[in-house]
Amino acid sequence: MLPERHRLEKGLYRVEGPARVKVIEGFGFYALGQVFSVGRELVVPRGYTICIEVGEWCTIEVSGGRLSQAKPDEEVVDKWRMLAQSIAAPGRVLVVGEVDSGKTTFSTYLLNTAIAKGLSVAVIDADVGQNDIGWPGTIALALPEKPVSWLGELEPKAFYFIGTNTPAGCEDAVVVGLTKLLREASGRDLVIVNTDGWVGDRRALAFKCRIVEVVEPTTLVVMEGTGASEPIARIFEETDIRVVRAPTPAAARGKERELRKLRRELSYLSLLKESAVKAISLEKARLWATYTFNGRRDEKLSLMLSTLLGFEVNAEVCGNVVVLTTLGEKEYKRLLEFKDQVSKLANRDVLVSHLGGLKGYLVGIANERLEHVGIGVIEEVDPTNKIVKVRTPFDREGAKILLLGKIRLSEDGVERERSMPPIA
Repeated sequence: MLPERHRLEKGLYRVEGPARVKVIEGFGFYALGQVFSVGRELVVPRGYTICIEVGEWCTIEVSGGRLSQAKPDEEVVDKWRMLAQSIAAPGRVLVVGEVDSGKTTFSTYLLNTAIAKGLSVAVIDADVGQNDIGWPGTIALALPEKPVSWLGELEPKAFYFIGTNTPAGCEDAVVVGLTKLLREASGRDLVIVNTDGWVGDRRALAFKCRIVEVVEPTTLVVMEGTGASEPIARIFEETDIRVVRAPTPAAARGKERELRKLRRELSYLSLLKESAVKAISLEKARLWATYTFNGRRDEKLSLMLSTLLGFEVNAEVCGNVVVLTTLGEKEYKRLLEFKDQVSKLANRDVLVSHLGGLKGYLVGIANERLEHVGIGVIEEVDPTNKIVKVRTPFDREGAKILLLGKIRLSEDGVERERSMPPIA
């Protein structure tokens, strides 16, 4: 599709992505906390709608997307500009709100405003489901040096692998990851932390309160949305934290669930395309928080069960637990049938691991300092040689810990399921 030219007079306009907007002539426009003058280009990703403000006039070239005029009461660009100007100062800013309340866009306003003021900025994207800086299933840190059109333009300086696309059930991992990324962000004038949209119940409220404690923000920005995040604002109003409510545009459109899933899968596909299969020794790298391959092999029990059942079984003793490991799905189901009998025989609790069932699961890679340095997808586990094959763009050297995720992908990056991996 060829770009279309439009002459815009003074007023507000709305651009729905995916689109690129280039200023050809005139006085340009204001958007996302920065001025776009002649020659500059605004990128609007799919699923995003950005309001631009024309002060006098300009001619623009629009590729893709949809351009329309906006009514002043439908947009909040002036209020956001004033808020961003007042908040962009040395310290920490935490942005919370429900899904599609404007958190990411306001964070971009704040980032660009701070850079225009000459501040050094760090941005942490703590949304594990729709992470713009890192990959789905991670939270990530970026250290921008120039204004951006959206957070997806930023390269991750560091990240923390969570392994799933929702914080529910992984609250502790998000809190630990935030703590580490905040440490990495030290030295910057302003640290902006953008969060996920889980706010709708008591558990989510407790989670967000923990995040406030960890971040220790000088300013807490609560997006108004439908009001679901108002309890968070009220809880911290009487503390030393400055609580600011930011309006959500009346015309804001929610991203459909399928669009969110599509964006994640495009990110997975990009990860897979840039990857190669690399073998990692389980003698040098350990599986995180599992008994499997972290116990003492019971030669006698392994031989007895292998002979009795007619297939290879590895039995490991881990304190008061025995772990039985096999490769195939049929063999795994057979072991589950024998689990209680083996428990009586060994006088220990028995758990069963299915190594073949790990294919397609997201996996994080950590080094000897427990820094998360890679992400990939498991291709195969070889129990005989204690090797796991991972499709990843990252260097396998220095891998000391493998963190299993809860997302299983197909070979073309489609989310097949979200579940605990079948490993004890």
